[in-house]
Amino acid sequence: MKVLMLTSSYEPLHGGAETYARLLCEGLVADGHEVVIATDGSWLDDLPGEREEIAGRVLRLRDFAGRLDARDKVKWRQMQYSVLDELGTVLQGESFDVVHANSHEALILASIVALETDAALVCSLHEQSPDLERFGRGRCRLSFQILPVDMYFAPSRFFAERAARFGAPDDRVRLVHNGVPDAPPDHVARHLRSALRTELGVSPDQRLIVLPGRVSARKAQLDLAAALPLVAAELPEVRVLLSGRVSDYAYEKSVWDRLERDGVTELVALRQDFGAEAMPAVYAAADLVVQPSLAEGLPFSVVEAMRAGKPVVGTRVIGISDVITDGVDGLLVPATDPPALAEGILRVLKNESLAAELAANAYTTAEREFSSRKMVADTLDGYRVAMARRRRSASLAGSS
Repeated sequence: MKVLMLTSSYEPLHGGAETYARLLCEGLVADGHEVVIATDGSWLDDLPGEREEIAGRVLRLRDFAGRLDARDKVKWRQMQYSVLDELGTVLQGESFDVVHANSHEALILASIVALETDAALVCSLHEQSPDLERFGRGRCRLSFQILPVDMYFAPSRFFAERAARFGAPDDRVRLVHNGVPDAPPDHVARHLRSALRTELGVSPDQRLIVLPGRVSARKAQLDLAAALPLVAAELPEVRVLLSGRVSDYAYEKSVWDRLERDGVTELVALRQDFGAEAMPAVYAAADLVVQPSLAEGLPFSVVEAMRAGKPVVGTRVIGISDVITDGVDGLLVPATDPPALAEGILRVLKNESLAAELAANAYTTAEREFSSRKMVADTLDGYRVAMARRRRSASLAGSS
C-alpha cells in the first residue's frame, strides 16, 4: 500500500511523536510499502526539501512559511491552506491508500487530503493535554467526533480513554503500543557505555542515574533534584544525567537553584545535544533510569530503557503504570514525593540482585509488548480495517 504520513514535527527533533513516525515508517518501508512523509522544513535550511531516507520519501516543506507574511495574501487563509498548496504542488498526480496524521493540527490537513483523494484517514494523536489549551475541548471534539477518521491509534490507555471521552466510536479506536528499536548487541552496548561514561567523566565505580526527557514541570526533574541529597547521603558515588532539551527555562532555573541550595550541583550534568542517535549510548551508560513524571501518555523513554535492559523507577501515574508492573519489571513510586523517589532509587542501587531481576524482566516486557515489529504489524492491520471501512462508506454513498 501507499501511505502519506503528515507530521508537523519530525527528526532531527527528538521526541515520542517524532520517533514514532520514523520507526513506523521505517517498518512499513521494510515490509515493502511505499511511504511519503510530509513535515515542516522551514527551520531546516541545511536539509534538502525532498530526499529518500530509510523511512521513505521525506518532504520537508518550507515554501508555505514565506506565504504567511506575503503582503498580497490573506494571512488567515494562508495559515489554513498554504501547507496544502505546497503539498498539492509537490504531490501532484499521486494517490494514496492511507493518509496518516500524527498530531491534531496535521489531522485537519489530512482530513482535507483524504476527502480529496478518497484515501482512508487514520491518526495517532500524541499531544499530552490538548483539551486544556485554548478552545481545547472544541479541538478534541472536532478531532474525535467530527472529522472523517477511519481509525484512531491509541498508544496507551490514557489516549484511548481520551478518545472515548470526546466521542470517538469504540470500533474506531485501536490500542497499538508505540514500539522502540532493538537494543544494540551486548558488545556494542559495552563499548557505548564505556565511551559515554568517559565523555561524561563518570568513573566505573560511580553509579549513573539517567532522567531522559525535556526539562519541564511535567517531567519533574525538580523532584529528582529534591531526592538527590537523600540518595547521595547513602551513595556518595551517585551521579545524574539529565538528557533532554530545555522547554521551560524558568523551570530549569528552579532545578539548578534547588541543586545549588542542597550542595549537589556537581553531581548533575545536563546534555541537550543528545538526539535519537545518541540514546542507545545514554541507556547503555546508565545504571538506573528514572522517570518521575507528573503525567504521561505513553512514556517512550521508559520503554526504551526497558528495551535496553535497564532497571527503571517511575511514578505511579497513568501511562507509566501501563508499562511497568511494580516490583516485576520496574518500581513505581508516588508522584511529587521526593523521599519516596529517593527510597526507590536506593532500593535498586543498593540491591544488585533486585536491579538485575528488574532489568531482565523489563527487557522481556519490552520485547513482548513494545517492539517496533509488533507496532508495525498492528498498525498495518489497522490500516486494512480503515481501508475496508472507507471502501464501504464510498460504496454506500455511491448507491444512495
